[in-house]
Amino acid sequence: MVLLMLPVQPFMDQAHAETGKVTISVSTLNVRTGPGLSFAVLTKVHRGEEYKIVETQKDWYKVETSSGDGWVADWLVTVEESVSSDSPLHEGQVNTDGLRVRKGPSTSDVVVTVLQNGDTVTVTEEDGDWLQIESGSTTGWVHREYITGSKSSQGKQSLHKQGIITDDALNVRSSPSLQSSVLGVLNKGDEVEVTGSVSGWYEIMFGDEIAWVSDSYVEFSTGSLQRETNRSEEESSSTGEMIGIISVHGLNVRDETSLNGRIVGKVSKGEKYTLLKEKNNWYQIKLSNGEKGWIAGWYVQKTVTAAAHEKNSPNENVTILYNGTNIRSEANTQASVVKRAASGETYQVMSKDGDWYEVELADGSAGFVAGWVVSVRSAAGENTTPSRKKTGGLEDKVIVIDPGHGGRDSGTTGASGTLEKLLTMKTGELLAEKLKSAGAKVKLTRKTDEYLSLPSRVSLSHYNQADAFISIHFDSIMDSSITGHTTYYYQNQQKELAEEIHGSLSDRLPTSDRGVRIGDYHVIRENNRLAVLLELGFLSNPSEEANVNTQYFQDLAATAIYHGLSDYFSE
Repeated sequence: MVLLMLPVQPFMDQAHAETGKVTISVSTLNVRTGPGLSFAVLTKVHRGEEYKIVETQKDWYKVETSSGDGWVADWLVTVEESVSSDSPLHEGQVNTDGLRVRKGPSTSDVVVTVLQNGDTVTVTEEDGDWLQIESGSTTGWVHREYITGSKSSQGKQSLHKQGIITDDALNVRSSPSLQSSVLGVLNKGDEVEVTGSVSGWYEIMFGDEIAWVSDSYVEFSTGSLQRETNRSEEESSSTGEMIGIISVHGLNVRDETSLNGRIVGKVSKGEKYTLLKEKNNWYQIKLSNGEKGWIAGWYVQKTVTAAAHEKNSPNENVTILYNGTNIRSEANTQASVVKRAASGETYQVMSKDGDWYEVELADGSAGFVAGWVVSVRSAAGENTTPSRKKTGGLEDKVIVIDPGHGGRDSGTTGASGTLEKLLTMKTGELLAEKLKSAGAKVKLTRKTDEYLSLPSRVSLSHYNQADAFISIHFDSIMDSSITGHTTYYYQNQQKELAEEIHGSLSDRLPTSDRGVRIGDYHVIRENNRLAVLLELGFLSNPSEEANVNTQYFQDLAATAIYHGLSDYFSE
């Protein structure tokens, strides 16, 4: 899926003139009437075609086409760089560990060597999104996103300022490109040390790592002073400690950085731990019993916390949703239970720690309750959590099914030409029939191949007072070896629904499990009902594309989503 994320910007960025040419990097690319995914499509262009740049604006290039001037996203094109024929393009630096250097410019070519983060290379040639590099006596090809200095990192300006993140679930990336790997996330209010900038991006310190975030979501205090470059270690670490969020159920904690290590404990999905050390993509954490151990880094989402607690409004209350809800001594599911609360009980919020609320108990002591088992009320008594009718199964539940894309918005195009918009419609129709047979009241955001804006889809969810909103998509990525299904949520109250549906998908689908993740997508971000977004497979992988096109897979996926919803709405 490629055309879903709609960051909201309060004003239009200033454009400036530009020279040069862009080469289209994807099979089919929409040229839009303005610099954003919400603008109408002017025309379509294709891989390998070249167009003259008229001007640039943030992450967009305005180019000349036979249909007139229009805008293309910079992460889907390559920019021609003028280089003398008798000298290399430039120096670059590897920004990831285990980078495979290939004999030719594709993932099907054989690997000639492996480079590590920080290795310096010389770029000698370009071929679309691939760079030919020299490292020592070895020459080979790598994708440009893994070489800092290959494109957007050139012309970096040095900064030394404290910034504040202005949005939740902001991806932290390894290089200044939307195609680079995600190192972790930051949330609204987090403080970061900004050390540099390029067009559209800020370089930051993410723990001990250099990383990049979009400059649209960072602001500086007008009263803040620039930091001295030789500040003390205490000052430089004041931006917070590195936190790991567990992304799978029942992750083993081991006594060494190996799957052969002795198991010393288990941690659960959603729990947060301070990352004490990192070694070979393993992280050391401290369990509630005081024992330390190691967890596999590929099951950890990293973030940074600026403080242990986030203070809330003194008049904010939480109401317990279920009888026997545990109130614990600390903000994790392994902490001791200090009280069992009954449904309907209300507590004053003292502070917030991640997904947990610190509340004041009757005797004046404090305890922690998980955000997914309470509703939150403001000082005015407004309920900020959607009502949850988890009884009676699917009978009379209002389920809004959102088949992604449609009409002029085809979504992603598969390796063999599959259009995402048609595949999501098939899955949505099958799911609708299954839900109707169980007594649910089903609404489809679209019933034909028609274009529907993202705000309109959310409005349908609100208008119908949906008990659940399910947005269906299929994924795509430049690396055609990637496969699997992913479930996204954005708000805390959406998390439990996402986990139920994803668990059912993982139990039934033959595709690999990519986990439940926070996703900054409009249809779930702006939705005040319980909403999730499903990516059911990668059309960019030829084998998976063929698989998801079968009637067998479509029915299996619809059945899995049906059972996930049924489980969620049953006691």
